[in-house]
Amino acid sequence: MTHADIINRWPTLTAFAEDIGVTYVTAKAMRRRGSIPSGYWVRVITAAQAREIEDVTFKVLAELVAIPQEAAE
Repeated sequence: MTHADIINRWPTLTAFAEDIGVTYVTAKAMRRRGSIPSGYWVRVITAAQAREIEDVTFKVLAELVAIPQEAAE
């Protein structure tokens, strides 16, 4: 799973953008990069809960950007 996969759980990219309070272009850039900046995580989690989208948590978002242990060694 990636941050792009989380974004794709919304019915549309426009809905995701509206839910977290960004422009469509910003949401599209997040999806293209596969990265939701940490400053938006609270908004994303809150919006996911409101839409009953499961498994969108701080832990999940953080794990997706964590450096794999093999790469850190």
